[in-house]
Amino acid sequence: MSDRRRDIKKDLTATISSLVSHLKVNEPLKNHTTFHIGGPAKYFVDVSERDELKKLHDICLQNKISFLILGNGSNVLIGDEGFDGLVMRLKGEFSLITSSRNAVKVGSGVQLPVLLQKCLKKNLSGLEFLSGIPGTVGGAVVGNAGTKEGWIGDKVVDVEVLTNSGRIVTLKRKDLKFSYRSSNLNNYIIISATLLLKKGQKNDILKKINGLLLKRSKEQPLNEFNSGSVFKNPENKSAGELIENAGLKGLKFGGAKISEKHANFIVNFENARASDVKTLISIIHQKVKEKFGIDLELEIKLIGV
Repeated sequence: MSDRRRDIKKDLTATISSLVSHLKVNEPLKNHTTFHIGGPAKYFVDVSERDELKKLHDICLQNKISFLILGNGSNVLIGDEGFDGLVMRLKGEFSLITSSRNAVKVGSGVQLPVLLQKCLKKNLSGLEFLSGIPGTVGGAVVGNAGTKEGWIGDKVVDVEVLTNSGRIVTLKRKDLKFSYRSSNLNNYIIISATLLLKKGQKNDILKKINGLLLKRSKEQPLNEFNSGSVFKNPENKSAGELIENAGLKGLKFGGAKISEKHANFIVNFENARASDVKTLISIIHQKVKEKFGIDLELEIKLIGV
């Protein structure tokens, strides 16, 4: 590294460090993903306030630094070489939940299980379908998380976002578009979302939550390192059934394996590398295409893979 590049890196490190309470350099991202896979992030910070977020966002734009908002680290596969930029986790004010009657305003960093428990305490129903999903509200809203029982996009009233130009704006329902596992929010950083729910009986809500948790535990490899469903379900078909019927259930490569419990999950059973998972993804895609003529579309996000 030249002296000039070393000085620039030193200045950037000092600038970022001055804005946050703690900066980690070359932080292994496998420690922050549900896959337990991922090389180092050049910079890794917890962001507590929107002012911090705006300033860090500006620094990234001005210095052409790549940045990544990492929630719970689910639904993502990060490459073995890591991320050559700034990884931010949203904490502090992004973890707040406030409610008024049937409306709940939720910070993007709130874990979905925490949100469900808050709704349960307030006797608010409508999000039980999120039971067992390990992500955060921000990622859930962007990806319109849900199941056949419902989608979070159906509950969203408005979303507060940071735009690419560094402005914080509130997008109303009319501005939002949700579809299966997607939305028109990919180019924004989510700050908070307001959800409209309905009053329910605590025992009924709890019964639904526990029922769905039990169902997931029976059908999905919840006790193994994974990143959730790998592929989206094609219309009127199950990705898991297609993969299983292609004879791929239990297939291993390196430290990664196609789950024997649910074929649309890849598990890290023995210090898997991202390249191991990527190889299994390629095999699945090829075999399902050959056998059924269907191009499976990825649900997990690949970063640096």
